[in-house]
Amino acid sequence: MKFQWRLSLTAMLASLILSGCAPSTSIIPPEMTPAEKQQAQIESLLKKAENSTAAKAALLKAEVAQLLFTQNKNEQAHSILNSIDLALLPPAQHIELTLLKTKNALDQQQPEQALLYLEQFELRNNAPVDSAQKIYLLQLKQSAYNQQQNHFKALQTLIEISLLQEITDDKQKTHDEIWDKLISFDEQMLAKHLRSGTNSYYEQGWLELFNELRNNKKLDTQHQAVSNWSTLWEAHPARSIPPSALSGLAEKTLSVRKIAVLLPFEGKLSKAASAIKEGLMMAHFRDKTPGKPSPELLFLDSAQINTPVQLAQILNEENADLVIGPLSKEYVNNLASSTHISVPILALNYANESYREGLYQFGLSAEDEATQIAHKAWADGIRQAALLTPNSGWGQKIHDSFKEAFEELGGTVTTTQSFGDTKDFSNDISNLLSTDSSNQRYKALRQAIYTRKIEFEEHRRTDIDAIILAALPNDARQLSPIIAFNFAGDLPVYATSHLFSGTPDPIQDQDLNKIRFIGTPWALQPPSQNKVLLSQQRNNTNTRLGRLYALGLDAYHIYPYLQQLSALPGTEISGETGTLSLNQKGQIQRKLIWARFKEGTPQLIE
Repeated sequence: MKFQWRLSLTAMLASLILSGCAPSTSIIPPEMTPAEKQQAQIESLLKKAENSTAAKAALLKAEVAQLLFTQNKNEQAHSILNSIDLALLPPAQHIELTLLKTKNALDQQQPEQALLYLEQFELRNNAPVDSAQKIYLLQLKQSAYNQQQNHFKALQTLIEISLLQEITDDKQKTHDEIWDKLISFDEQMLAKHLRSGTNSYYEQGWLELFNELRNNKKLDTQHQAVSNWSTLWEAHPARSIPPSALSGLAEKTLSVRKIAVLLPFEGKLSKAASAIKEGLMMAHFRDKTPGKPSPELLFLDSAQINTPVQLAQILNEENADLVIGPLSKEYVNNLASSTHISVPILALNYANESYREGLYQFGLSAEDEATQIAHKAWADGIRQAALLTPNSGWGQKIHDSFKEAFEELGGTVTTTQSFGDTKDFSNDISNLLSTDSSNQRYKALRQAIYTRKIEFEEHRRTDIDAIILAALPNDARQLSPIIAFNFAGDLPVYATSHLFSGTPDPIQDQDLNKIRFIGTPWALQPPSQNKVLLSQQRNNTNTRLGRLYALGLDAYHIYPYLQQLSALPGTEISGETGTLSLNQKGQIQRKLIWARFKEGTPQLIE
């Protein structure tokens, strides 16, 4: 924390001079080095302290501590400070050394000691304390609560600071800190303090404001929620100076006059890029209304403009205000580590690790699906899972993401199996469920006891509550009967969106009955007007490629709200690819919907 007020030991000592109890100045030989001079000064001050009154000695020791701090002799400085008894000081000097000792305790990560010093000062001191000193005392107290991870006490202290501040930039910063602290509250903690009945008017107002927005995650309802709160809390400071995070609610869109769309015109990603482009164009043309300014779309070939430096130059020449794209992961990684581009970028893929301000990332992430499946399975009571994924790059991503999320929740991935050629599916499922081991044990036993007839019933392993499946439709239609044949027909199966082709096929999909799977609104809900119009022009909107039309539509619809989504964690927008929100890394996350096959047809699960 940056403190606004600093103590002045020089001023304190000057006051002692005026009162006739100033220390005499020691004579330091001129031939000494600066370090030797400081050491001589320290020794002189300590010797003087031995022969001084308690109050004067305390001030002299404080000056010694400050000199030691300038020499980076922190341990000695802390020792000197800890030897000072604040109770011996008159009220006027008590505050100065209280602040110094409290700051010293915080530097040593001793928040309990810091709070004790502040409490003793409040109980004993009766000297007038000005506003700046009060704020500084509270800032030290807040630091102590932060070190203790006592978030509600820290919040209360920030609210006290705000009430002492004038309407300045400092007050705005404090309100922003209050909002950040509220964001750190989980739902249980927020509910507890909302109902406590012991909050002040100001504390309750802040909690109510945050609760209004947490309960109204959709951007189109949040503005009304703030308006409703303002009516009830007319005298609250947050009404006149709202947190910066809420300022974006007043404006619905970014001011964008020209959008540079950066997609490959040729190469292996060109087909996907073409579908995304059509989705963007559909959203762009449907967004045009009389009297409403519409941004210009400038299409750039990412195969030709393939470095951040080249892109920055063209953006400057064209006066573009926003970039949508690129599509390749490598290009997004380059942009994530570059500082050449100042305008916002809505990339259509995800960087590996890097993150920088102004770079937003949006794609059809398989990892998002795996994480949501983990949470759904856990909520359904699944604690031990078997993972069945394709022997491919995206299969490995789903495997890793599900395992990480499920184990973080407390679940166990009991067994995993990857599959490849269809001719090996039976062996793959046998390995997954250990039915091959059951049969082998029976054969070994018969050979050992060949004279006796043994009754045998083959069975699967029993340490599995569910199977997590990632498979394309044709593979899933063959894997499902083999799973049932291996005595696992009673196990629930959770699958990724890859399971559904996009077009209902009740005859072929009979074998997928009862499988729960995750999917996009584009694929599972009644078609939107955008999808209807695109379907009139293209015959592949219900294929896997159709998701890319949806990605283009959502990219265009979400860009005006990027700042609001960033400023208000948990805020959501409904899209064709899912319910969209933004995490702290600038990644747009999709919450998908759930369905189950019944009589070969997907049925939504509430």
